[in-house]
Amino acid sequence: MTKKIIILFIFFSFNTIAQEKSISSGLHPNLGFTFSNKSNNGQDIGDLVWLITLQSNFNYKSDNFSFDSDLFINYGQIVKTSAYPVKTQDVFILDIMPSIKFSESPNLRLFLQSKAETQLKKGQLNGQETGFADPLFLTHTIFIGEKKYSFSTTNKQEFNLTYGVGYSFQQIIKKNFVLQNDSVQSSDDELINGPTAVLKFNFSKQLSENINISASLNSLFIFKNNFFKDNTNSRFSSLLVLSLDFKFISILYTNRLVYDKELAVRRQLGQSLVLGIKFDL
Repeated sequence: MTKKIIILFIFFSFNTIAQEKSISSGLHPNLGFTFSNKSNNGQDIGDLVWLITLQSNFNYKSDNFSFDSDLFINYGQIVKTSAYPVKTQDVFILDIMPSIKFSESPNLRLFLQSKAETQLKKGQLNGQETGFADPLFLTHTIFIGEKKYSFSTTNKQEFNLTYGVGYSFQQIIKKNFVLQNDSVQSSDDELINGPTAVLKFNFSKQLSENINISASLNSLFIFKNNFFKDNTNSRFSSLLVLSLDFKFISILYTNRLVYDKELAVRRQLGQSLVLGIKFDL
């Protein structure tokens, strides 16, 4: 005999945009649960799977100066009867990016991006224990590029695209974690630098009175030393978030991809698809 209670998802969204359309902020927590209970040979086994996603942003835009900040947290666990909880998702990304106008024609801007990537709680990667800020990838990037922005109250549409090339200084902070190029734990941090390509994209649109869609992409590519001799000497990280909302129902998809041979030979990929109930305040 098997009993299952599946899909209890809560999605809460808070979003404000100033009348001048130069300041915007948002807070989007998303919490989902799946519970199952199985009875076999007189033994009941219960499993609880939960996942929380938090998106937050604060943005300021003017003709000469702009400031963008984004926070993304994604954490989930499987909780079983008479067993320790097991992580399924654990991502923490903080991105701060001010910019100033560099030239009028062509329309270029000078950006300074500070990006922190780590996880919240203890876990395992390739047989090693990981934790908050162990390792922590802290990247400072100076780059020149374009920022395109449009906002339409008539079509209820917002679009933001930033891209460019520059140079990154990355500090890998670690405590017990040993990077792949270290035979033993050598120091608490390691410095890496190299040319960089940056791409950020945000889009949202209200298709009808009850249907809304949104998409965002945040990616960073670092060319490390001797990249042209060995293209594995690089780091690529990206975060893709897609959302489809119908009245109080929301479908949220997240895709977190990291390729860095300092962490593992193969790519690190985490995906989640959440069906939820959405409330706008």
